[in-house]
Order: sequence, then structure tokens, then C-alpha cells
Amino acid sequence: MFDHIVLLTDLTEVTRLAFKPLAVTAQTLGSRVTIFHAFRGSSELFYLDGEAARMRQVIDDADRARAMPTLLQYQRELAALGVHAEIDARVGSTFELAVDVLAELQADLAVVATEGQHEFTGRVLGSPTARLIRDAQVPVMSVNERFASRMESWRGFERIVHPIDFSDEWQGLLLAAEEFASEVGGKLEVVDVVQPAQAQTLATPEGEILLPKDMQYQIRSRLQARLSNAAHQITRVPAFWQLLEDNKPGSAVMSYVDRVGADAIVVPAIGRDQVRNTVLGSMAEHVIKHARCPVLTTRPDWTSRKR
Repeated sequence: MFDHIVLLTDLTEVTRLAFKPLAVTAQTLGSRVTIFHAFRGSSELFYLDGEAARMRQVIDDADRARAMPTLLQYQRELAALGVHAEIDARVGSTFELAVDVLAELQADLAVVATEGQHEFTGRVLGSPTARLIRDAQVPVMSVNERFASRMESWRGFERIVHPIDFSDEWQGLLLAAEEFASEVGGKLEVVDVVQPAQAQTLATPEGEILLPKDMQYQIRSRLQARLSNAAHQITRVPAFWQLLEDNKPGSAVMSYVDRVGADAIVVPAIGRDQVRNTVLGSMAEHVIKHARCPVLTTRPDWTSRKR
């Protein structure tokens, strides 16, 4: 499944939060691991030529020497967790090079730690993690600084939550979530978030009125049946379903994940037109920023494309 995992790091302390999920994944799947970091070096001095260009090598060597002790320490810490990792250090920007490097290294999974409290998308989907999730052609596993509160007790991917909204691509995403759960030995919980019954209204010539109780019951029963049918499509792992009622899907999913102690969340990769423009897109953004467990983002066609 994930034959080659690439850990992307800018050498900030938050990187270490990704070590345990990476190690569990790599050991479970027998994956090869590469630590990738790009140092700025002389990348902004590309205009130098002649004798002056020799300074570029001096600058690159100095920056590489400053980065290597930390990278080697990461390598030792991963080795202590049972994972042998190679190091790939280049001149440039880690996240600007990330997509090309993942393709070049034939990676199957990117792993990254992010400071989840910071603005995720910026004005133009501008944060490094957001750009990576948007543009990478492979799944991305992310953890944010809130995972620190669970890192010591977290042991693996036993309980995996997958929110769906029955959009056009939900079946492909469900298949990807099932594939992941099957490979890591977890059970899958499918959740859907709907508007609370007391907030559901009916438009009439006289204005909006609250839905009658019998109609509320019928709607809820149909939603439960639809979600149950989706869960029954899962055949390779134990599967459960839960219908959540909340006006804020992201908060509802996070409250549920915290309440049941879920070990991972699988959400769709966020495209340029998804963030804040769809229920699932805004929910995925909220989860990536605030989850206290690893979040795997993937695309609905991933399972067919990887074969």
C-alpha cells in the first residue's frame, strides 16, 4: 500500500509529533522511509555567474552542514522506534519542492507535522501544508500540535473515523478509507453530519415553519438508512456508522472523534474549489487544523490509480 513513505520537514520541533504515526505505519506495512528537507542555501542567488558563482557552493555547503545534525538526530530517533530512514537534503524550499520530490522518489505517502493553530488556507490556499494536500498526487498524513496531548498514549490505528456527505465522489473516498483501515488493521466508523431536527424548516407561502414531528422522524430515518447502507458496503474490516446532528460539521466530527478516542481520521484531499465552498471541504479543513490524532487526506481515485 505505502511502499515508500516520505517525511517532509522544515526542522521545526513540531516534526517529532509525526514520528510515532510514521513508525507505526512503516512497521505495519513494511515501508521504506525517507526524511526530506530542503535548505535555502544559495537558491536565491541563481543570478550569480563567473567567479562569484563559486560562492554558491560555499553557501550551500554551510547550510547543509547546519541542517545535517538535526536530520541525523531525526534518523536516530526513528531508528529507536524501529524504522530505518534515509536522508535526502537539497537546496531550495521543502514545501515548494515537495510535490516534485514525491513524484521523483516514487513516494506512496507523504507525512508532515503542522502547527494547526495557524491559519490553514490563508488568502489563496497559501500555507505549505494546504498546498501540499492540494497538489500532491499521493495521500498525505498530517498531525498538528494538538496531537502532543495524545502522543504518549497513542498506539496505532485501531479506530478510524471517516466523515462522508454523499457527494458525487463519496464511494471512491469510502473505498480509500476501507483500504487504509484494512492495511493497518483498524475498524472503520462512517459518520455523517446533518442539521439538527429542531432547525429543519419547511418553506410555505406564509414563510418558513418548523417541520412537523412525523416528517422530522421520516427524514431522520431515511438519513440513517442511507448511512447504514454506506457502512454495509465495507466488507474487509469491521464497520460502524453514526449520524451526528450539528450546524457545524467540523466541530461535530471533532467532538465525536474526541469522545470516542478515535486514532485517525480519513478525509478527502482539498482542492482549490472545495475549501469553504462545500460542507465536506470546510469540514476537512477544520479537522486537519484541530484533530488530536493523525489525519489522512486522500483522493477518491487513489485506490484505482495506485494499482
